[in-house]
Amino acid sequence: MALTRRSVIKGAGAAGSLLLAGGIPVWAKTGQPGVPPVPRDYLRLSSALLGIEAAALEPAPRPGGAPLADTFHALCGEAAPDALAALLAEFGQASTGSTSAAGVARRLLETEGSPRPDGVGAVARLTMLMWLYGVWYGGMETARMPGSAAYLAPAHRTDLVVSVDAYRNAWIWRFAQTSPAGVAGTPGNWSEPPPDLADFLRDA
Repeated sequence: MALTRRSVIKGAGAAGSLLLAGGIPVWAKTGQPGVPPVPRDYLRLSSALLGIEAAALEPAPRPGGAPLADTFHALCGEAAPDALAALLAEFGQASTGSTSAAGVARRLLETEGSPRPDGVGAVARLTMLMWLYGVWYGGMETARMPGSAAYLAPAHRTDLVVSVDAYRNAWIWRFAQTSPAGVAGTPGNWSEPPPDLADFLRDA
């Protein structure tokens, strides 16, 4: 089944074990200095795609690290610069009207109820998945939507962990009210009941 906004978010918990399989390489440029600041529209776009307020979307960056939005935008720009430019242009145009954020997201992700087959749809889906899982799923995208390969640079038609920070702060962990393997919580936290989801999302 191809990925739409509804199917990705609704199935995030069930699909997590498959999407977060081990053995995926890390993006070669992770941690390199000089990542340019993200355009404001990319953060607003990400907020619309996930249905999460922009102010809550981005965790505080680690000392010396780039914000996740900057990193995700840089990876999209390296993988599909023309498609990214088209996505931001269409988002900017669509978001100036009376259409809701959810409606704008559907327009970018779907065509008549099916996954949008062009570069705009591909980069929108890949952006959403980076926020959800901390992984660039270029391989999964081109396997499910073969036409997407025309919009992605050859080196990015594969799956890549964006960075350790992106994986650790992926929204799938917040939705599941837990932490990824290898990231410890406070001492004794496993003996306590999990916090309410609203508290977990605010404190994550």
